[in-house]
Amino acid sequence: MQVNSQTTPSKIRSSMLWGILFVLIILNACTLKKIVPLPAAPPEGVWTYPGGGAEPMSIIFNADGTLTFAGGFLKFNPSNWQYDKKTHKLQVKVPGNETFETYCGDDYDEEYSCLHFNNITDTFECKLTEKTKSINFLGWSYLRQQKK
Repeated sequence: MQVNSQTTPSKIRSSMLWGILFVLIILNACTLKKIVPLPAAPPEGVWTYPGGGAEPMSIIFNADGTLTFAGGFLKFNPSNWQYDKKTHKLQVKVPGNETFETYCGDDYDEEYSCLHFNNITDTFECKLTEKTKSINFLGWSYLRQQKK
């Protein structure tokens, strides 16, 4: 069997060029994919624990950055909150110098958020987006109430 030495290198070059072209197309497609950030959703409004293990309770996030507890955790009134729309970070500052043990787990779920206590900033913090349905505060889950 004879091998034509002039056609074999050209076939190899052609195959390599097609391979490189294929890789470039894939890389280009990956870079063109637009990453859509989650919309920011400040916590303003009422978040409610509907009751069950205790009487119903609410956390009221006022537009002016104040926060009011109703039905439970009254010792934390008045409190303040801040929300960073770029990082989606919610911070809640309660009065006093008390530190809190909070366990929120390692898994982030955009629908169910957990306010963990940051000992460095002395604030409760969590990530919050428009998809967040529930915030856990000290073991109690508060549901976002729909605006009417």
